[in-house]
Amino acid sequence: MNRKMLGALAAVAVAAALVMPFISNADPAQKMAAKSMSPEMQQMMDAMMKCEVCKNLAAHMDVLGPVMKNEAVTLSDGMAEIHTITDASKLPLFRESCAAMATAGEGCMKMTDEEASQRLCPFCQSMRSAMKAGAHMSTGETKSGSMMVLTSSDPAVKAQLDGLYKQCAMMNNM
Repeated sequence: MNRKMLGALAAVAVAAALVMPFISNADPAQKMAAKSMSPEMQQMMDAMMKCEVCKNLAAHMDVLGPVMKNEAVTLSDGMAEIHTITDASKLPLFRESCAAMATAGEGCMKMTDEEASQRLCPFCQSMRSAMKAGAHMSTGETKSGSMMVLTSSDPAVKAQLDGLYKQCAMMNNM
């Protein structure tokens, strides 16, 4: 189990879906746009900003959101998430954020379930659960972003990964 990368996968999978720059330190025009966010989007962003893992990327969504694209892919034994940064000048910030998320992800694996329920967003809690159940994670950097793959040969864990895929696919279409 690659616990070190849990944070990177969880936060990037969630945050990449949020291409609109709606964060608390957004400029006035962005704050005006945030007022028109759907309740679901606002709830998701609020959860990300409070999450030990997601906040590392969510804090930079004003810069990264507009240049971030992602694709969720279902696999026979899991799922993959591909992230692309369309502005190469923003790639170092993306990679720095991913490194911070990986560190936070490693820390969340040491949390008790109660601590995780209080300090992680629902998506990261689901990721943590799948990893604790035995999901295998592989990650890699692409020329313009990253790719993450979660797999398992255990049918119960594969079902958890299918649920994560559905969440990512839904967020990608928001």
